Formats: sequence, structure tokens, C-alpha cells
Amino acid sequence: MWGVNSSGGIYRYTNNDANPWVNIPGSLSDIGAAADGTVWGVNSNGGIYRYTGDQPS
Repeated sequence: MWGVNSSGGIYRYTNNDANPWVNIPGSLSDIGAAADGTVWGVNSNGGIYRYTGDQPS
């Protein structure tokens, strides 16, 4: 699960009781996650981004 707060902060739910929400660097206005695990976001200027942080190098 992903979310964006009112300040544009990006958060990912980890299901870890000690730290359930992890802040992801950056700022977005909106975010969406697809059934296949891809995550896309839009910033305040209308730029579109895809999260790739969990992909192997």
C-alpha cells in the first residue's frame, strides 16, 4: 500500500509493527499502485514518475 500526505510526502506500508510506514524520498500530488506491483506518481507540476527502487540493479 502506498500513500501521499497533505505535504506531498510519499509513504509505503511495510506491514512491520515496529515501522509500518516508510518515507520514500521525493514529493508527489498523487500515487497509484497496479496489481502487478508497478507504482506511478504525479508531482505538482504534472510530471509522471515510476517507482523503481525495489528492482534489482
